[in-house]
Amino acid sequence: AKLQEELVRIAREYGVRIIGPNCVGVVCPSTGVDTMFLPMEKEMEGEVLPSLPRPGPGSISLITQSGAFGVACIDYMAGEGLGLAKFVSYGNKADVDEVELIEYLAEDPETKVILLYTESIERGRRFIEAARRAAAIKPIVALKAGRTEAGARAARSHTAAMAGSDEVYEAAFRQCGIIRVKSVEELFDAAKALSMQPVPRGDRIAVLTNGGGAGVMAVDELESRGASVPRLSGETRDRLEELRSSGKIPPISSIENPVDLTGSADDDSYLSALSVLLESEDIDGVVLVALHHVPELSSELPRMISELVWSFDKPVVACDIGQGGYGVAFRKCFEEHGIPAYPTPERAAAAMSILVEYGEIKRKLSRS
Repeated sequence: AKLQEELVRIAREYGVRIIGPNCVGVVCPSTGVDTMFLPMEKEMEGEVLPSLPRPGPGSISLITQSGAFGVACIDYMAGEGLGLAKFVSYGNKADVDEVELIEYLAEDPETKVILLYTESIERGRRFIEAARRAAAIKPIVALKAGRTEAGARAARSHTAAMAGSDEVYEAAFRQCGIIRVKSVEELFDAAKALSMQPVPRGDRIAVLTNGGGAGVMAVDELESRGASVPRLSGETRDRLEELRSSGKIPPISSIENPVDLTGSADDDSYLSALSVLLESEDIDGVVLVALHHVPELSSELPRMISELVWSFDKPVVACDIGQGGYGVAFRKCFEEHGIPAYPTPERAAAAMSILVEYGEIKRKLSRS
């Protein structure tokens, strides 16, 4: 602590800013700046493998109090194909802290989504002011560690962080428009959706599926997270009924919400039904569950879906269950065409719920 205080005193005397100490520094793929000192490759059973692959340039920025967590996130992003704008591991924040980093990223043209991992925040009032201004422009998603008594104790030994009351952080995040998540998976699922899709105008979400059970799971997750899954009526229902009567969607389809095209669905069924939902004044976004296992869906569906989606201004997230070769490739194809895709209905629905949440935050902040 004494060495750190002396370091800061000398730096301020000469007008030098410090990130850290106890950090791995910064990464910016678009410029090639990279201060991480960990090995790029390691050997396993005689084979040299990438140990710390770097993500390509993108629109997601991550600032983190923990260097080790940040390094793991860099690896995760590379594996998921998520592009990175800026990465800052700020450690003990003896000088530069999350307040200044959020202010910087709010004005950074490369950054579309700000991710924050924190164990403690000292300048509470300044943090709320900075985050509130930033969240009105672009989403901030936070993973706050030290939620429990044991976790707070661990944080103190990790980065000398005084974790404080979790209820206080929860209230502060709500006040300034920060979206809070509880896991690494949810952090990057949210970042993917927020960086790839527009926010919905409201909370009314439709689920379009070819698997009834998966559709029900998506609906449960949406409603449990506060989104609305309305029963379809009026012109929307009439148009779907017309599709069913004409054979453009399978005659055994359910046209409630979820809209279940059943295992008889083909590419044209999806395009016809999705077009109705995107044109509907009663629907603000669509969770699309396209299970590739059925015989009539082709590998061209993601491309055709994306061409339709981008002619509207409503968010769509996709789901295909499966970790085998085709399932992974099918989801990757969706993402190559700008549609975030997830391996479970719950994760897709959670991502859509976060889009709904940020839409509400942005509208609220624009009025204040």
